[in-house]
Amino acid sequence: MITFKTMEHLTFKEAHELFTSGFEGYFIPMKMSLDVFVARFGNENLSPALSLIMFEENHPIGFVLQGIREVDGKKIAWNGGTGIIPAYRGKKLGIELVEKALHLLKEQDVDIATLEALSINQPAIKLYEKAGYKVIDTLHFLEADGELSFDEEVANEFSKTRLPAFQVINTGIFPSVVPWQVDPTNTPRVGGEAIIATKENEVLAACLVRTKQQYGGEIEGVTLFQAAIVTEKEEGERALQAVLQEGLCFQHSLKRTTYNLFDHTKKALPFLQSKGIRNTDISQVFMVKEL
Repeated sequence: MITFKTMEHLTFKEAHELFTSGFEGYFIPMKMSLDVFVARFGNENLSPALSLIMFEENHPIGFVLQGIREVDGKKIAWNGGTGIIPAYRGKKLGIELVEKALHLLKEQDVDIATLEALSINQPAIKLYEKAGYKVIDTLHFLEADGELSFDEEVANEFSKTRLPAFQVINTGIFPSVVPWQVDPTNTPRVGGEAIIATKENEVLAACLVRTKQQYGGEIEGVTLFQAAIVTEKEEGERALQAVLQEGLCFQHSLKRTTYNLFDHTKKALPFLQSKGIRNTDISQVFMVKEL
């Protein structure tokens, strides 16, 4: 008999063993130590009280890890991982597991459920679509090395401010519905910063980055999480280019990457690619369901 309970009914050791087994044989096996698994709950706002475990009798066989946060007055949830142990796959249990997890979110008055799935994992995408999720866009993982062409004219056109990411939480500068790990509420935990372009005290564009640098040393690398145009004025696109070349340190020779880049403006990706920043073999889809 299949039953469901929240993760509170397991020890973290039991949950870790289930997590490891549940991702066995997937496109990218999720192997992590118990300490790293436990740390994810704090670092990524996951909650045992909101995460669902599927049992066969008293044996845990599947899970959905979930968390909730409030952004701009909306309760937004994230599916931080869904898995079923190998012996129970192919039995059409996935849809029931996902729907039960969504029901748990509805009980918490969640407005929007979100998740990311590997673009190549079509079975998972179809499962989530069956549960009512819709693919919003592709999330890009780009990379580039070395110095990149830097436009001094664009750079000098705007005032640019660099500040800790937590200072832009709930300011409306970045969209409220974005991939979970690139939201300003998450990026401070990994040293995230916002670069903001203004003109005549008006915010025009911004990006979220994390720079890898030892105190007193040279910048080693930078990761881009978000890029946003905040104005409808034509100069918004040039302002976006200004913050991107500033945030990604175009004038330095270093490693650049993007993480789950959601190009909702449709302007960031073409600009980055025109500068030689290239696609990697990995991409994900961003999926959303209104509850």
